[in-house]
Amino acid sequence: MAAVEINPSFEFKNFSDKDEVNMPKRFIITGAMGSGKSTVLQLLKSSGLNVIEEPARQILAEQRSIEDEGVPEKNPKYFLQLMLSRSIYQFKQTQDLNEDVIYDRGMPDILAYFDLFNISYPPAQKASKIFRYEPKVFVFPAWQEIYTTDDERKMSFELAQEFGMKVQKIYRDYGYSIINVPCVSPNERAKFILERIV
Repeated sequence: MAAVEINPSFEFKNFSDKDEVNMPKRFIITGAMGSGKSTVLQLLKSSGLNVIEEPARQILAEQRSIEDEGVPEKNPKYFLQLMLSRSIYQFKQTQDLNEDVIYDRGMPDILAYFDLFNISYPPAQKASKIFRYEPKVFVFPAWQEIYTTDDERKMSFELAQEFGMKVQKIYRDYGYSIINVPCVSPNERAKFILERIV
């Protein structure tokens, strides 16, 4: 299958202005690593939606810039604690908004990361129960044709796929239902999500 491309002329309805003030909804986009989430989230953000970035890469960049130990290869537990703390902060920072929010991964994802490192951490379980998102979660399945590695993403496709399945199980265990996002072009995936959140 050929690599998908973004059509730069593609336009979405602008959602930055709402006709009335509603209680914000908190949508989660999650799934396997390297499954195309970031590209689609950029499209959703460009349409005017409020998109909250995944904390993992933020934490990695910050910790490496100060040469601290909050990175997986030095202290994975500390790294994940930082991720959980950042996720709670992001959740609370958006609680007074009058617009919907889309999160690149949620707190249940951090449970999957703890599991990946074989670490038990009850506070992450408690946080996943307290801080709730919309009951339907958008999941990007593993997609080998577009999977690539980089300086931060070093795991094999098989491990990324396994991680994605673990994420789905955790969300189901916490009472969420799964909406699988089809493996189509980024524009089509973005439209698929928009049709289900507005």
